[in-house]
Amino acid sequence: MDGKEKFKRDVLDINDYNRPYECPKCGGLMIFKGCGEYECENCRNIEYDDYGKARNYIEKHPGATSGDISINTGVTQKSIRQMLKESRLEVATDSRVMLRCEMCGADIRTGSLCKNCEIAYHRKLEEKQRAAHNMVAGYGSGRETEQKGERRFSRD
Repeated sequence: MDGKEKFKRDVLDINDYNRPYECPKCGGLMIFKGCGEYECENCRNIEYDDYGKARNYIEKHPGATSGDISINTGVTQKSIRQMLKESRLEVATDSRVMLRCEMCGADIRTGSLCKNCEIAYHRKLEEKQRAAHNMVAGYGSGRETEQKGERRFSRD
């Protein structure tokens, strides 16, 4: 990993999940095919990023723990947790271990917020955006109560 990649991962907290850019067999360009799968444009070699490796392992071993996935695929547990928070992966229904909602602490299987907190968060965000829009448009600033109707519409 070069310095630029390390900077992106450590400082900016950007995770590209070890995306293969160059074919390990022929050096050709790897083209994204979907679901973490990449194909070499020259030799048609198939490679997977961390998400593809984890997803394939889970499909073959339903109910696998993050430790099992990490040991058998080489994907770090930090990356697995990030995929769970991004809703790319989901905790198995019969699992004893669950994620916690970051606002209320309720048990969740994927993401970072439970459904109720997600709805409340988005409502609050919409209210802030609506208030900001109204302030820019001149609504809610108190100006509409300063003048009577006939004065507002008269041409001087």
